[in-house]
Amino acid sequence: MPAGTGTANTRTAAAGTATTGTATARTIGILSDSHAYGKHSWWRQTVVAGAVPGLRLGPYESHPGAQTVGLVDRLDAAVRQADLVVVQAGTNDIRKGRSSEQAAEGVRVLWDGITARGAAPVAALVPPSDTQPALAVELNRLLRTAAKARNMPLLDVYTPVAAADGSWRAGLSNDGIHSNRKGSDLMAEAARGQLAGLTN
Repeated sequence: MPAGTGTANTRTAAAGTATTGTATARTIGILSDSHAYGKHSWWRQTVVAGAVPGLRLGPYESHPGAQTVGLVDRLDAAVRQADLVVVQAGTNDIRKGRSSEQAAEGVRVLWDGITARGAAPVAALVPPSDTQPALAVELNRLLRTAAKARNMPLLDVYTPVAAADGSWRAGLSNDGIHSNRKGSDLMAEAARGQLAGLTN
């Protein structure tokens, strides 16, 4: 993936919830780094593909190379016309030398910003890391704890692709940072059912 935040890749659905037949669709967006950006990412295979009944695509704020502090500037765009906003960030924080605690605090700032703007945040664990596996494990532990304390939905796309030490399972990443197609497929499969739970 290219370095830096790049150009926003935003695709916004119509405002609010929409009623189709007897079901009410909830508009869900994402605020993330490159993990939702790739051609076959778990996000593209689920929400973008329309593969989760009851959810429709809202703001698509996925920025390769972004750290949590940089994503603060995208909060207004991320919540525009969205009921729910998934936050998956922190990988680039720990890659750039920040601690797991600092990365987790950066994610909590994003959650607070979403809430303050009238949408509901959804936590997502970060993927494994071959270069900082222990930091990825600790960051996800902190995110789990913080999400539970807030009674916040949590998407776990980490467990299906992670080795015990926090690195990628063999054959699921080509660069040790991002999922390859096989890894993305496993993450999408895990996310699909979890995302469906958000429609209840």
